[in-house]
Amino acid sequence: MPCFEHQGGEVHFDIRGSGDDLLFMHGLAADRQQGAQALDDLPGYRLITVDMPGHGDSKMPDGRAASGQASFKAYGEVATALLAHLGVRKIIAGGISMGAGIALHLALSSPHLVRALLLVRPAWLDRPGRPHLSIIEDIGSWLSEAGAEYTAARLKVHPVYEAALAENPACAASIMGAVERPQAIKAAAVLGALVADQPFDRISSLVKCTTPALVIGNNADPLHPPMIARELSGALADARYFHAPPKYLAAREHKAAVIKAIEQFLQEQLQPLGERKP
Repeated sequence: MPCFEHQGGEVHFDIRGSGDDLLFMHGLAADRQQGAQALDDLPGYRLITVDMPGHGDSKMPDGRAASGQASFKAYGEVATALLAHLGVRKIIAGGISMGAGIALHLALSSPHLVRALLLVRPAWLDRPGRPHLSIIEDIGSWLSEAGAEYTAARLKVHPVYEAALAENPACAASIMGAVERPQAIKAAAVLGALVADQPFDRISSLVKCTTPALVIGNNADPLHPPMIARELSGALADARYFHAPPKYLAAREHKAAVIKAIEQFLQEQLQPLGERKP
């Protein structure tokens, strides 16, 4: 399992396929397998996925506050360090939810590194991810206070979780995944730290980001309201919006539509300038 050292900890990553380099990052409380599974049907790219500290196999070094290790800035620095470790000078950057925020932060802070952006079900704008991610913040607090069993019991009577369980079981399972993940207790503080953070300072500043972007939203997804994706798409200088079938209610249709939209978008963006369609 490949890894590299970053600020006193090991960061684990995977590489599969061949072609143009594509770094695709996971969401909050997920791991690198999420990105790999989302794009495993996308041919022609060298897919790079990574566990951010506090996720998957990348543990947070002891003795440091989560706020110093878990933020869009800190995770953007992990992505930059990974590219340097691999000797990659230019990347297609993207991700799901938190991963979309990291990719956007990377494009804003290091535009020379990013060829194109793939922002799938983004969940942050220029403010903390509340109220839609407040339940994830609550989970982090409960885990820190009293552990996983207590948190699961509290979660089962949370109105957002109860509604999801009744109407959208796959979404409910995703929420419960934050309680059941391997680093749930040790990295509990990561959840609140990220929900309270934001990937950029002002929505108006996105007009300066000229990196071509595909922004993907969907319905029936209380953690990732489509209005966030639409607002990002409208604010970025060179973006298009794609509305996918709902991830939690039609998983196969969602994945197929997302793959097709990404494939078409990247084929257009990676053409030589003289061959691009107007």
